[in-house]
Amino acid sequence: MRDSKDISIYVHIPFCVRKCLYCDFNSGKYPDYIISSYIDALLKEIDRCREVFRGRELASLYIGGGTPSSVPPSYIGLVFDRISDVITIEDDTEITMEINPGTTTDQKIKDYVSYGVNRISIGLQSALNSELEALGRIHTFEDFLRTYDIVREKGIEKVNVDIMTSIPHQSRESLIKTLDKVTSLRPEHISAYSLIIEKGTPFYERGAEKLGVPSEEESFKIYKLTQKYLKEHGYERYEISNYALKDKNGSRDNRCANNLRYWDRKDYIGFGASAASLIGYRRFTNVPELGIYIRDPGRHKSEDMLLQPKDAMAEFMFLGLRKIEGIRCDDFREEFGVRIQEVYGGIMKKHVEAGLAQFSGEDDDPGQRFYLTDRGLDISNQIMAEYLF
Repeated sequence: MRDSKDISIYVHIPFCVRKCLYCDFNSGKYPDYIISSYIDALLKEIDRCREVFRGRELASLYIGGGTPSSVPPSYIGLVFDRISDVITIEDDTEITMEINPGTTTDQKIKDYVSYGVNRISIGLQSALNSELEALGRIHTFEDFLRTYDIVREKGIEKVNVDIMTSIPHQSRESLIKTLDKVTSLRPEHISAYSLIIEKGTPFYERGAEKLGVPSEEESFKIYKLTQKYLKEHGYERYEISNYALKDKNGSRDNRCANNLRYWDRKDYIGFGASAASLIGYRRFTNVPELGIYIRDPGRHKSEDMLLQPKDAMAEFMFLGLRKIEGIRCDDFREEFGVRIQEVYGGIMKKHVEAGLAQFSGEDDDPGQRFYLTDRGLDISNQIMAEYLF
């Protein structure tokens, strides 16, 4: 069993000016009194978890949503104040905040920086206004450029830009336009996610064919084009959908520390409706209903379970194999007290022989890693499913 001394925090702000047509996250437009009550509930939940932080160090802090930049910045300041009451926020702690170009101002960014935000994630999705409109986004590419400039002017040195592929009527040519415009700005990080049409969304009701979503074959070509283009422009792919720009010294510090901890199964705690947590072998998630959460913040869970070793092993595999560098075999042994080959040897051998995975180094090498090849990453969902018991 692991004994972690550090912890990450995620704070969920489920409010948006307007919900995007593809979005199935726990988010939406709410009246001001609900937003105010929700922030009060967040502060109570953080305070109730004070004991969780005793003797711990904060590894990273992530404010996500929804659209955190859609609420008054003073509310974000209150959240930071309460977190700093329960755990020390060091100057070098990675603190990320998601923003939407349609909801930001010069003053808001200035306020976020004063609270300690040192990494900004901007939801762009596309550099073409026609594609943004098709997605139901509230901003234009010109709005994004103004926001990007403000973020840089305020001294933010780490910026992520979210883009989306396989969106309605997207072609390889239109994708290249987006990639060209984004990479020319040289953000330190780019997340490139393929559109998934989820149940309960307006996109799902319309259907992929009516939406004009690229075919499965075309989507795969778009997916591979994204990888090739970003690599050629200096962005290292370190996870299935995430790319980081190496600095002149080859440093990899531009990777998202918060996400890496998630894929490495490090301890993290989530605050807010539908926020998930992993503490040791306990995995739990707050209820998504805002009314229930506000009445008794953090008390009601939609999931609360103590992971059995086999479940934790499966998580170790399918989360770790999302990373391009894969998993360190000795980490498996150190956490579970058994060699990885004793549990998954047969499956791993099958994938190596099929050219879908590889080992780095020999079995007695303490740094040996097991990772998916490019072919394996292309069908990663199928492969990872085989590591479930």
